[in-house]
Amino acid sequence: MPLSPWVDMEHTGSTFESNKDNDVLVSRDIIEFMASNFIGEKGTRRDPLANPLFADLRGLPPVYIEVGGFEVLLDDSRALAEALKKAGVDVKMEIFPEMQHIFNFLAGTAPEADNAIGKYAKWVRPKLGL
Repeated sequence: MPLSPWVDMEHTGSTFESNKDNDVLVSRDIIEFMASNFIGEKGTRRDPLANPLFADLRGLPPVYIEVGGFEVLLDDSRALAEALKKAGVDVKMEIFPEMQHIFNFLAGTAPEADNAIGKYAKWVRPKLGL
């Protein structure tokens, strides 16, 4: 099941407000635009095929979630992690303080990104038998 690039398609998480001045890449307006285009005119934001918070997540493989502490999507990540846990999925979530959305793209130029990638690698290696 492909997951939408956001979870709370109704953008109700409190971090949309509390992090709005810190997250220069994502905003409520951007998510509203993306969600509207993703679901279309007749779609519903609670359709399990569009919104994993309303989907049956049982049986998914282990999931690792990296999120920046300054992201407006921080609450989305928390909600997804909680939904996965309730479904019995092995989930690990790491919050990286003061980081922006997709901060890991700065690998090789920002120690925070290198640290995050290292933590993910440490988590995933045993999952893959490496």
